[in-house]
Amino acid sequence: MSFWKRIRVYAIGFGLGLVMTSYFFGDRGGCNILPGNDVKKNIMTTKFNTSNYIDCKLVCNDFTAESIVEIITEGAVYFKESNVQSNPREYVLKLKGKKLVFAVDPAHYDPTYFMDDFENECPQCDSLSKELNRNIKLPFKKK
Repeated sequence: MSFWKRIRVYAIGFGLGLVMTSYFFGDRGGCNILPGNDVKKNIMTTKFNTSNYIDCKLVCNDFTAESIVEIITEGAVYFKESNVQSNPREYVLKLKGKKLVFAVDPAHYDPTYFMDDFENECPQCDSLSKELNRNIKLPFKKK
């Protein structure tokens, strides 16, 4: 068997293997090994704490529960803008010109919360409590 015939047979087998793997495993594939996907998974699996102040800032900056979920699930993690050396770690996620900063405990003991790093200043929110006193559940879709 000539060298080029071996390459052709190998390529056909490799292509069939890729098609079968994508058919059988679909969305469950093992491609979630990148650091950004790991950060987003950690954000999705921990509890969220919030305060009246942060809720007001989210509303003032046109964030809804659905848009927050969309930023977490489909957005990109910007590690150069994030502060991963601090405790808790601060991760910047962006999608379609919107940006959110999350504080994530590396040991997962403390809940995740939003950092006060919003685009619009909202003076009406300044009088509200900044104490993180409420747990919230974001509506992540189960796969």
